[in-house]
Amino acid sequence: MMDTHQKTVLQQISDMAWLVRNGGENLGILNRNIQDKYTFISGRNLISFNNIKEVGEHFGNTSLLQEQITTSIVRPDKIFIKGHAVDYPDPFVLEPGHPDYRDDVPLYSKISTSKAYYAAGFYCIHFEKGWLWANAPKLSTLLKYGFEGPFRTVMEVKQRMRKLNAK
Repeated sequence: MMDTHQKTVLQQISDMAWLVRNGGENLGILNRNIQDKYTFISGRNLISFNNIKEVGEHFGNTSLLQEQITTSIVRPDKIFIKGHAVDYPDPFVLEPGHPDYRDDVPLYSKISTSKAYYAAGFYCIHFEKGWLWANAPKLSTLLKYGFEGPFRTVMEVKQRMRKLNAK
């Protein structure tokens, strides 16, 4: 049995495998075979169990499967909002039901409770001295200075910016 103050939990990574975690630490991988037997693999150990009850007793949490973490540990390489890439790892996307949602600008925030919104994509922004381009600017900047966009690539935004500055 584990001697810890925090409860050991499972985070599912496939139908037959779980990441075993305690606090912020990853302890190893728990696998289930087709005979419903379990194997725990860590950097130092390989431990076999006949059933999930034995696994729970070993880790000091007999409700491991019922209390497992269901959020995915796999993160996509890129997140897109309306076809525009977002470079922030875990954005909170403003959906159509959100009171600050805008149909013309794909918005996200970096914190779920934040009112600071960022615009996915590339934009031409009309500053006092001319047009400049930006990737994922704040919505407040776009509204303050005026903008064109969003554009999907750097090449698109630079082409448009050249035409705007040539006027």
